[in-house]
Amino acid sequence: MAGGRTSALSLPVDATASSEFRSFRARTPLFTVSAGRVLVTLTLPERLGAADVEFARGLAEQAAAYAVEVERLYRSGRRPSGRSGRGSGKGRAA
Repeated sequence: MAGGRTSALSLPVDATASSEFRSFRARTPLFTVSAGRVLVTLTLPERLGAADVEFARGLAEQAAAYAVEVERLYRSGRRPSGRSGRGSGKGRAA
């Protein structure tokens, strides 16, 4: 990430957490994650560029990797132990 200030947000997920993708004909799409009393919506500028496509692809790749890890933990019966510091941290969507 480039220099400057960084904000961090941790969203503990449970059975009430959700995510939603909404596509529109005349405007850019929205992707929303809701957890507890927090709602995060990803929006894009009206004019899209290559960096916007790169971000969306990175987001999809990181979300897919997250899903694989969650399923692996679930199937193994192991209880997650909080922040492990694992993961590549690569990509703008991480």
